[in-house]
Amino acid sequence: MNDKQSILDLLEVRTILLDGAMGSILIDMGLEPGTPPEYWNVSHPEKIQQIHLAYFNAGSDAILTNTFGGSRMKLAAHKHGNSTEKYNQTAVELAREICPENCFIAGDIGPSGAFVPPVGSATVEDFYENFLEQASILADSGVDFFFIETMVDILEAEAAVKAIREVSNLPIFASITFQKTKRGYFTIMGNSVPDCVRILEKAGADTVGANCTITSEEMIDLISLIHQETKLPISAKPNAGKPQLQNGKTVYPTEAKAFTKDIEQIIKNGASIVGGCCGSNPEFIKDIAKQVKGE
Repeated sequence: MNDKQSILDLLEVRTILLDGAMGSILIDMGLEPGTPPEYWNVSHPEKIQQIHLAYFNAGSDAILTNTFGGSRMKLAAHKHGNSTEKYNQTAVELAREICPENCFIAGDIGPSGAFVPPVGSATVEDFYENFLEQASILADSGVDFFFIETMVDILEAEAAVKAIREVSNLPIFASITFQKTKRGYFTIMGNSVPDCVRILEKAGADTVGANCTITSEEMIDLISLIHQETKLPISAKPNAGKPQLQNGKTVYPTEAKAFTKDIEQIIKNGASIVGGCCGSNPEFIKDIAKQVKGE
């Protein structure tokens, strides 16, 4: 652990700029289908550090460790469960080695890939124990805060927050992924914005927000809705447009400048923590930094 200021202190002063995508960049670099991105922490550490460093150089105040799918349940689905500790520890070490003194490292925690009935057979206790292990490893390895993201079930997100709080007093940023429907914004499990915000607040999250699935344009109205429901700081990491298949490759059509314009409106609508999700890259972050941070 280090004794730098909390990222929450910086949040009281100005908007925080996170990083952009990791997974879509790794795929472009050659990550093979079926291989967990976390494997590259040990097989291609220089590539992981290259991405982190590019984001810091672009203006990110904080980057997320390459541990989105690093919980035992998720890794076990790829037959990498026994490497849970190694992948998470190494991820933090790689990030720490190149992190500037005034920047931060978030322990990234994504969904387990399992579901509660009637969709699956997992229990909330399964979720809790799964995230308790990962959170313990990340905390012991020296992250500055936690970022729970892309959660589609508020029960799983709640379990993640509670598990982290059991082992750490570090700040917890919690982000849900919503779909835009004719009835409004909901998770694929049917969770509403008000319910998600209420449950995350009660569980102990320090910030709430949304990421992935929807575009930067769609995120504008969503952030307004979240802002109506909470006084906590709000995060926003939208995708760079809807994914499209072109010549056998998945591409995201939104360009950096259009994305940044949307981010500016997202900030006006209440977000104080911004970044990019699938399809974004260091160029996006660099463009946002120019507008948001004047860099």
